Amino acid sequence: MLALAARTFAHHRVSAVATGAVAMVGTALVTAMAGMLSTGLAATTSADDRSFLTQFPLILGGWIVVIVVFAMVSTVGVALEGRAGEIAGIRLIGATPRQVQWLSVLETAVVSVVAAVPGIAGGYVLGWVLHRTIRAAGLTAGAPAFAPGAALPLVGALVVLVASVAAAWLGSRTVAARSPVADAAPALDRRTGRRAGRRRRVAAAVLTAAGLALSAAVLGMDPDDLATTAMTGPGCVLVAAGLSTLAPELLSLANRALRVLPGARRTASSHLAAINLAAAPERVRPTVTFLTLFVGVAAGTLGMQGIENAAGSSGGTGELVGVINYVVVTLIAVFMAIALTNNLVATIVRRRPEFATMALIGATGAQARRMVVAEITVAALVSAVAGCLGALASTLPFAIVKSGGALAALAPAPYVLAVGVGGAITLAVTLLAGRHAIRSA
Repeated sequence: MLALAARTFAHHRVSAVATGAVAMVGTALVTAMAGMLSTGLAATTSADDRSFLTQFPLILGGWIVVIVVFAMVSTVGVALEGRAGEIAGIRLIGATPRQVQWLSVLETAVVSVVAAVPGIAGGYVLGWVLHRTIRAAGLTAGAPAFAPGAALPLVGALVVLVASVAAAWLGSRTVAARSPVADAAPALDRRTGRRAGRRRRVAAAVLTAAGLALSAAVLGMDPDDLATTAMTGPGCVLVAAGLSTLAPELLSLANRALRVLPGARRTASSHLAAINLAAAPERVRPTVTFLTLFVGVAAGTLGMQGIENAAGSSGGTGELVGVINYVVVTLIAVFMAIALTNNLVATIVRRRPEFATMALIGATGAQARRMVVAEITVAALVSAVAGCLGALASTLPFAIVKSGGALAALAPAPYVLAVGVGGAITLAVTLLAGRHAIRSA
């Protein structure tokens, strides 16, 4: 099994690079938080600084691990969808679904171990930069120099490796369970015979309910309590994660709307895009997953900080909340941009045979590009609506506690900024990758 996993790298370099990039960036982020935690636990750190340098990396590191798992699950799923024919061949010669899952786990583990080396190095640099920024802001004036050590960063890298392996196991379930002689049939659970998506929907419901419960818990807290932010932040992440897990259902709703929307199929490109979204929604599913997560977390976190600023919070607590919120948004934006870019490029490049067939039957390159852009535009709109609704639901209790009303949660700036940045990245990558793939086809 290990020999087979090693041989596949030569034939799937694009998917290996995509998985490795996500693992490398995730390792760097978690290692940076582990280095700050190690600095906070140092004996020379004062009591006040120790409180900040331990709480900050623990809270942010937990969010990052959750997001890394979701990113890896989606990346592995996209990579395996592109290898459906190969996996069907392996199944036909006797491989079981469990063996296919183990093959995916071994491949991901090897890629993650290789990516961990530059990831740890990047984590030390990122942790040093964050530590200097925090000291320059005056939040930890008496803190010692950055002292990450070796133990905790290695533990952080191991956490990402374990998360990657778990993500590979989860992300390969659907493809591994698919019948090798009926590719188009929905995957069924091997024990219950029910559709495999049922477990995913249950997980999405649990995540969303847990996030809303965390956000609603602040209604019984004091407005000046830092725990209000500590509860609402993870609530935003969980709600966004739950909604992003429902990407297939969100695309199904979009397809129903396209059937009744006047002019949705007016041109050849829009007609082809509507057919593709209905027949093969898995092509844009990763886009919906990552964009929904990005918009939900970014809009929710920026909205929280806007409410905090409007409430007049100042001093050490206000600065602490501001630093955490803005760092969260920046790190998540960078990570999501890398993961989204990898998955978009891998998905579009895999469609070269389709573009070649379109050219043979008379479609121009411009029509093919407009078709791809139309598909991604629908995905971006679906993600924007779902992410904004999740962010609004998560920040409403926070706004009521901080300002006494719900209007503060309706400030448009955080939503416009999150949707604008996420949409711009998505469309730019789509145009560049689509132009290259269509020309080469």
